[in-house]
Amino acid sequence: MSTFSEPAADVSRLPSWMDALEREVLTHRAVRHPLFERLARDRSALSVFGLQHVALVGCFTTYMEWLLLRAPSSMEKLWLAKVLVNEYGEGTDGDDHEVLYRRFLTSLGVAADAIDCQPLDDTVWDFVEGHLRTCRSEPYLVGLGALGPGHEWAIPDMFSRIVPALEAHGVAAADALYFTAHQEQDVDHGAWMSEALRRLVTTPADAALVRRGALWSLDLRAALWDAVLARLDHGPAPGAEAQDRDVRALRAKVHASRG
Repeated sequence: MSTFSEPAADVSRLPSWMDALEREVLTHRAVRHPLFERLARDRSALSVFGLQHVALVGCFTTYMEWLLLRAPSSMEKLWLAKVLVNEYGEGTDGDDHEVLYRRFLTSLGVAADAIDCQPLDDTVWDFVEGHLRTCRSEPYLVGLGALGPGHEWAIPDMFSRIVPALEAHGVAAADALYFTAHQEQDVDHGAWMSEALRRLVTTPADAALVRRGALWSLDLRAALWDAVLARLDHGPAPGAEAQDRDVRALRAKVHASRG
């Protein structure tokens, strides 16, 4: 009998394949990236980081919505819907996560009207376009791997490295709520995703699909962190400031995917 058929009701420990994947996720370069040390040393780095990362924040619900539509049962839809309810603003006084993130940016002195016209690095487009494509057309378990282990398992650990930098640079608790809320909410999200994986993954081939999605997503995130660090050290790459590659253009592309 496959080792992947452990009873879903036993939540005291992860199945061996999930335990191994969790270790891979939490030691991945995206989660332990040197960018986070730079943010702790240099307050001005926060806005450079934030103006690239904001596009990911605004697109996450679309990935989830596409994956929800493809979920194989009502139970899996329910797990994804729970995550979406938090993203839409439950637990944060009705402010969705993009609103919270924009509050963080304006607290750094970024003009509100400058956020949407910020040119985006190619790695941001690669990340968003790749996740849209994966959640729409790759095997469902690849998409679940990208958004479950690749996001919900990884983000609390990543943000635990960012929040101390915000505190050290005097960012008020209300303005850091996007990050601190994720530290709390994504623990629940990760647990819900883990339960979904327990039920859905019944063969080693299934587990391989989940792992593929998780590590692919983290590799794209590490490439984005590399690009942000390069901007801090050397400025934008040649051609990276094209105005048709800004947040508004990316949002329009994401909106078009819904049609």
